[in-house]
Amino acid sequence: MIDIKIDGREMSAERGETILEAARRAGIKIPTLCHHEGLPPDGNCRLCTVEVRERGWSKLVASCMYPIRSAVEIDTCGERVTRARRFVIQMLINRNPKAIIINELAKEYGVAREERFAYDDDLCVRCNRCVRACETNGTNAIGMARKGFERYVASPYDAPSENCVGCASCAEVCPTGKIRYKDSGGVRRIWERSFALVECGRCGARYATEEQIAHIAGLGAGDHAERGDFGALCERCRKAVYGKRFI
Repeated sequence: MIDIKIDGREMSAERGETILEAARRAGIKIPTLCHHEGLPPDGNCRLCTVEVRERGWSKLVASCMYPIRSAVEIDTCGERVTRARRFVIQMLINRNPKAIIINELAKEYGVAREERFAYDDDLCVRCNRCVRACETNGTNAIGMARKGFERYVASPYDAPSENCVGCASCAEVCPTGKIRYKDSGGVRRIWERSFALVECGRCGARYATEEQIAHIAGLGAGDHAERGDFGALCERCRKAVYGKRFI
């Protein structure tokens, strides 16, 4: 354990723990956009910027990516940090004025959209969550296309991807609601493809696609695959039957 200070508060952190993890464990709020607990850290949005003082030096860092390896002092809400976050939010609200989460951040930090920028109703903030979710699942059905200001999330060649299993993980982790899917009549529609939904053998709810179940079974999904019931029970019923250990 390492003794650190966060906003003047003394606490201990595990060696290698990120500043964001230590702060959240202590109940200290740090805003994030690209960060998701179930995904590898990316550090591209920079909203979680904090100031670190170490050995007489200070610097701004992305708290989700900065591991604690020695005694440091951390400022999560000072003037320098706030100015850096306001700059990021300004760019986001200028480009994504319809995104609810961006409007909430702009209100919290007192940032107003600059009308000199053309209005764009695009909800995508290029946080890369959806792409990382797809990579983490091992499907790699979507990615970032083009560069710079024209970057956008797409399937290969903007065509329906054969790798997509219809799991909707990309939509679930999207912070703005840009990626959407529709379940209707036992069919899920996402990324210009249709997937048949499987019924839970216990409650009858349609909870996953056939391709999703086959993909997870192919990966050898731990206890689920060993028991052979992943494709038979929805998450709620697995929890009811086996407890949290197998969810």
